[in-house]
Order: sequence, then C-alpha cells, then structure tokens
Amino acid sequence: MGPFLLLLLGAAGDVPSLPVMMPLALPPPAPPPPVELVAEPPPPRPWKPAAMATAGFVTAFFAHETGHVVTNLLLGNSPHFETTTVLGFVPFPVISPRLRCNADGCTRYDGTVFPSGRRGKYVIVTMGFDVQHAIDEVVLDLTPDLRYRDAPMRKGLLAFGIFTSCLYSAAAMLGVEDSHGDLSGAASMARVNERVLALGLLAPAVLDAYRYMVPSTRWAPWASRAAKAGLVGLAFTF
Repeated sequence: MGPFLLLLLGAAGDVPSLPVMMPLALPPPAPPPPVELVAEPPPPRPWKPAAMATAGFVTAFFAHETGHVVTNLLLGNSPHFETTTVLGFVPFPVISPRLRCNADGCTRYDGTVFPSGRRGKYVIVTMGFDVQHAIDEVVLDLTPDLRYRDAPMRKGLLAFGIFTSCLYSAAAMLGVEDSHGDLSGAASMARVNERVLALGLLAPAVLDAYRYMVPSTRWAPWASRAAKAGLVGLAFTF
C-alpha cells in the first residue's frame, strides 16, 4: 500500500490505527567547528641559563685579558703569557708586561727603555680592571633592573667583574697576592700601600653588587663611577 493511499484512508477513517505519515524536509547538520591546533611549548632546558651565565663570565675574563694585551701593544710593549697564583694557591693565567721598573724608569725584558715609564706600566696592569668596570657600567646602565630580568649572559658579565675585584682585594688584604699580580704591580708603580689600593678596587665591586640588589638606588651608581674613575685618575698623580 503506497504512502498516498495510506494518507487517503487515514483521512477517511478507514485505517484508524495507522498514523498519518508525511515526509519532513530537515536541514543538513551543521559542520563541526574547526579545531584550532596549538603548538606545545618546547620542553624547558634547565642547563641553558647556566650555560649563558658561564659564557658571560668567560667573555668578561677574555675582555679583561684583552685589555692588558691591547694596552701593551699601544704603548709599544710585547706582552707575555704567564701563570700566577690567586690567594697563594689558585693558579690563574695572566698577561705579563715583563717590565722592570726602578726610580729612574722602566725597561723591557730585552733591556731597552720603556718610554712610558711607571705610569705606563700602571696603566697596563690596571687596564683589565678598567675594562671590566666599563662592562659593568654598560650592563647596569642598560638594565638597572637586571636582578629581575631573565638575562643570564649579562648576569655572568657582571658576576665576573664583582668576583674578580673581590678576589684581588681579598688576596691583597691577606698578603697572599702574587708579586706579579695586577694589584700588586699597580700599588708598586703608584707607590701606595697595596691594601689601600685594594680598598679602592673593592669599593666599586661592593657598590655594583648593591646596585644589582637594589635597582632603585640613585646614589650608588654615582659613588661606584667615582670609585672607578679614581682608579684611572691615580695614574696622573705620579
């Protein structure tokens, strides 16, 4: 029995038990919303900050030693690679000018006169400190809030400057610095007490550490710069 005949019979009441069946036109189902794929972040690398901080520390070390090399060459002297001891027992590589100085002036290792004299040797042996001071100033001036930054490379650069100054100062105050060390050579050329000069080197290190810990400070940057300038200016007092 076709659908049209069933419809007629149902209307006439001849098929009371059969419901009226009519086809319904339904809209097609809506497509599912597109799934947005989110890339998973790369897994954390806990070694990376330590590697970057170490790279900054090593970079500052090479900058310190390069300062010695360049100053030697600019003043017409040939530098020499040697090793010294820090705190009396820690081996440490240094760039030695191999200059012998007395009251009459300085001579090179081959016996020729070194025209720049004691002042020139002072500039050579302190240039490593001057370079690291310049690096520390750039780092702290560009990022005074370095403590709260994710910048391990810059932190490594700053750490070398503070650590090295504190190490040299401690060795000088304890009387265990090698006689060929930078601070010992500088004190000898300037004819000042080595422990007094050690305090002059320690001051900017402590101030820069304070600047790192308290980024909002306003007096510490100027005090640190004055102490660093004092180390340079000492060369013009003799």
